[in-house]
Amino acid sequence: MKILNHLLPLALLLVASNALAQSFPKDKVRQIEQNSIEVAQRYAERTGKPMPQIQDYRYSMKLDIAKVVYQSPRIEYCGVIPQIMVFEDSNEELRS
Repeated sequence: MKILNHLLPLALLLVASNALAQSFPKDKVRQIEQNSIEVAQRYAERTGKPMPQIQDYRYSMKLDIAKVVYQSPRIEYCGVIPQIMVFEDSNEELRS
């Protein structure tokens, strides 16, 4: 019985941590990406610039940001969440 009393809190902790470790919902990821693409398309059309390709950020990558056009909203979530920023660089090229 003493072993059961010690194992029960551990089992509950494992179940709780597994629930928190689930990934961010894929439909929300698609929504974030779609919103970013729509904003970039409207801005590109309005300014006569080509539509940028989404480029993944890598750690220590140098960013040349002169003007932020769009940044996906902050979402409070314990885990990795995709964030997208559409911006112009110092050469006035549209990037994402």
